[in-house]
Amino acid sequence: MTEPTPSPVREGKRRRRVFDTLNEGVVVQDTDGVVRDWNAPALGMFGLTPDQLCGRTPLHNRWHVTWEDRRPVGTEHPIQAVLRRAFERGTVTVTVRKGDGATVWIAIASHIVGADDDTAEATIVSTMTDVTAQHEMALENARYRDIIDTLDASYRILEESPIGMCSVDAEGNVLRNNMAFLALGGGETTSIMPLVPEDDRATLRDAFARLLDGRTPSVRIETRVRRPDGTATWCELTAVAMRQGLPDAAILLLANDVTERRRREARLRQLAERDPLTGLHNRRSFVRVLRERLSALQQPSRRADATWTLMLIDLDGFKDVNDTLGHAGGDAVLVAVAAGIRDRTRVDDAVGRLGGDEFAVLLQTHEAQHAIAIGNEMIARITEAAGSIEGAPPVSASVGIVHLRAGRGADATLAAADSAMYDAKRAGKARCVDAGAR
Repeated sequence: MTEPTPSPVREGKRRRRVFDTLNEGVVVQDTDGVVRDWNAPALGMFGLTPDQLCGRTPLHNRWHVTWEDRRPVGTEHPIQAVLRRAFERGTVTVTVRKGDGATVWIAIASHIVGADDDTAEATIVSTMTDVTAQHEMALENARYRDIIDTLDASYRILEESPIGMCSVDAEGNVLRNNMAFLALGGGETTSIMPLVPEDDRATLRDAFARLLDGRTPSVRIETRVRRPDGTATWCELTAVAMRQGLPDAAILLLANDVTERRRREARLRQLAERDPLTGLHNRRSFVRVLRERLSALQQPSRRADATWTLMLIDLDGFKDVNDTLGHAGGDAVLVAVAAGIRDRTRVDDAVGRLGGDEFAVLLQTHEAQHAIAIGNEMIARITEAAGSIEGAPPVSASVGIVHLRAGRGADATLAAADSAMYDAKRAGKARCVDAGAR
């Protein structure tokens, strides 16, 4: 029995159904580039209607296509330009942003069919494959490679930096550190907390909490860090929350040794506050100490049985020293006198050179006679110290004493002591006059 011959219409519909069920998109063109056929996956990948694919109607204003290097195709008929490039090169990959905002990567391969067959018209067949998933995976892999490269560079910087660095958790436990931090804290360091004074540990914990809560982007604290040999180093600790990058770091901590800087600052303060010849407080620094003590008198005294006393000391006969020994000899006498005064006072007492041959002492005394006794002892020490300089004429001192009183300023207190000192000079020099609290 002879099988019935399939009708051309039915066979065409069957081929169309098969054509549309392919996973790949297909576009068929003649050799002049005119689109002759396509399947549904091709329209879906490009996000176009048949008329838009064939160039008969305009593209959506949000639709555009770019080459793999992100340059826009930028022609009046971008689809024809893409298909022509694919035919010229064999393959091409483009990015398509559809009218609905979705973006896909499409790989297009083209080849000619029927060119060697005299019975068939030559056509160009282009197949389209959605490679968005593969491209996104490649981008993700590249991103991870960049992160790994960045981490590798970060770790190299971390290890080679002369600044101590470590990553710590919220409790200050060390997660990772570099060689500079090991040299600072020692190889057995597992936490930053034992390295800093107890008073600063609560401050650090509070700073770490504020960093991790996002209340502050960074924290800077200066504190002493105890070294393995027991010595202490002043360090500036800078803490930054690490929410990206180093996976094991909650907080990045930088410990910069600022000991030398603090020494320089202390030296500068000393130059600003100390008399360069004798090392005593200069006038400005001594007056500041006096003002602080007068201000403290406004508070209840810790020692009700003691009185703060100011002694103003002016040398007697010092002009003869300069006339005899010159200024170098005069400086030597001033240095010796300063040492004599300092030798009689305590560590907590303030001693200053107010200028020239005038000195001042701020100390505690119990009663008026006690202040006079100390003043007379200082006169004896000054006379002895000045006499230790070979060839120096005799030098003594006149001392004006005044007791600090709440409510009276520094200038008035100094003026009262100065008046008492001149009373001592007028009374014959080499003596003390106690002005009391007047």
